[in-house]
Amino acid sequence: MAQYRVRSGQNIYDVALTLYGSVEGIFDLLASNSWLNMETQLSYGMILDYHEEFAINKNIVIWLKDNNVLVKNGEHIYNYLNIEEVVKNHIATYHSAQYNSLAEMSSDEQNMYWESLYTPRMVIHHQGQVSDMIVRLKADTHLIVDWGDYTAPQIIEGTEEQEVEHCYKGSGKHIITLYGDFECTKLDFRELNGVYYPLGVIYADEFLSVLDNEDLKKLIITQ
Repeated sequence: MAQYRVRSGQNIYDVALTLYGSVEGIFDLLASNSWLNMETQLSYGMILDYHEEFAINKNIVIWLKDNNVLVKNGEHIYNYLNIEEVVKNHIATYHSAQYNSLAEMSSDEQNMYWESLYTPRMVIHHQGQVSDMIVRLKADTHLIVDWGDYTAPQIIEGTEEQEVEHCYKGSGKHIITLYGDFECTKLDFRELNGVYYPLGVIYADEFLSVLDNEDLKKLIITQ
């Protein structure tokens, strides 16, 4: 069994992507470290046991290592923003019929609905002062963008093509997190200025990116 030393700012998702090339590697981390659970706050220098042979996407693991990419969301990404509150307020305000219909669902069905909206779907390591993506969503889906600079999250809806742009105060490194139940007819990352890491399957009929690493696209399902 191998060991990994946690880097500054990493959480369990970051470590799983680093060691296994997929967030599904979390299951081996939990099985290999009896003291670890999904609520454990990782800190610099912690030692985690893991099985190298359980790597899910070895090419991603190799690519991250060869390109000296440190997968690091930072705790502030998940702790400074109450994404659940943001999503619930938005649905209650702009989709009152849908919000009211939840009362007719079981508690399990309600939880599944909300989790589909505020579970992280993709993390983007951005470099620069401007990030730009073009999206065209499928009907009745939502894309919530946390730009990682403590500004209010941006919520994108509707089926028309939209340019989603964000300007930062300084030119540096930022972590962008995408939430929501979004499915796309078009997802264009050519002006994103960053490396994207899907945390699960992303459906996009058309996906455009300047990155030529096919392993990064494995979880982008196109038609």
